[in-house]
Amino acid sequence: MLALRKMASEPGLALCDVPHPGSPGPGEVLIEVSATGICGSDLHIETWTESYRAFMSAILPVTLGHETAGRVIEAGLGVASPALGDRVVINPAVACGRCVPCRRGDPVGCVDRQAVGMVRNGAFARYVIAPAEYCYRLPDAIPEELGALVEPVSVGAHALAVGGFQRGDRVVVFGPGPIGQGAAVLAKEMGAGEVVVVGRDDPARFETLRRAGITRLFDLIEPDAPQRLAAAAGEGFDLAIDAAGVAAVVDQALKLLRPCGVLAVAGLPEEPALFDVLLLVKKRLQVRGVSRIPPAAWATVLEVMAANPPAFAPLITHRLPLADAQAGFDLCHRRLASKVLLVPESVD
Repeated sequence: MLALRKMASEPGLALCDVPHPGSPGPGEVLIEVSATGICGSDLHIETWTESYRAFMSAILPVTLGHETAGRVIEAGLGVASPALGDRVVINPAVACGRCVPCRRGDPVGCVDRQAVGMVRNGAFARYVIAPAEYCYRLPDAIPEELGALVEPVSVGAHALAVGGFQRGDRVVVFGPGPIGQGAAVLAKEMGAGEVVVVGRDDPARFETLRRAGITRLFDLIEPDAPQRLAAAAGEGFDLAIDAAGVAAVVDQALKLLRPCGVLAVAGLPEEPALFDVLLLVKKRLQVRGVSRIPPAAWATVLEVMAANPPAFAPLITHRLPLADAQAGFDLCHRRLASKVLLVPESVD
């Protein structure tokens, strides 16, 4: 089968012919992949940034891809669920089961995760094997390709939960990429009083947001955008979400919050953030980190998406055969796409 792989400790990826993965082991299932999204982490692995080089070099080669949906076609010993034929999504954050947090019953805190698509072979291929307990059944109401959005949208769900989101809250999201888009649409579907998205020179992804019904958009490349944004904030937003990964966003977001407001930081800036500590203290603001997505976030996304699948459909902007993976990666690097799905070759 064709697979997109990281072959060596250097920039670049390779399309390779690899053997069928075989039968699943005890507690595992074999999944026939329907579609897999290109994630920001896949882009970093392609360019081979230091953070990925540090932990992946020793385990190469490996097949990438973790934002995926497909059907269970074979189950290993001891698997009661999911059943054969079930449509599933994969939680790629597989815990090792051996470290101290795992032994204490905290797999989310695992210090040696065996991530699907980074450490374990992933889903940029026709077939992938995954632990059954990390496969969640896709509700009948959700089209299969939308299942590939569940993993990235779960980051937004966790950001909302970490930020203490409540129905009616006014939410501002920094960063119009796939994580920010997912957070914004999810907030809208969960009853936010207002959803505002802030970006910088990102017209294609702003258009995606408009198609998804998010119309309060501020492009900071426009000279008067900061003033208009401050005016729109009024007495302050209840919750800000940083999905931009830009250090300056922390200070910008804190200034837009109401007293006792919360900033949930999901972005990963490459440099330290500087912000007004006096403002933080006087307004009793909170800054909370968003990482390690728990199963509860997946459950939230599946429930909300099943209630209104068309609300999330605009986030998928491109569908390409796996053989054209490089074109999809180029679209993402150039910020001309929101979510690009790669579809494996047809079964003979």
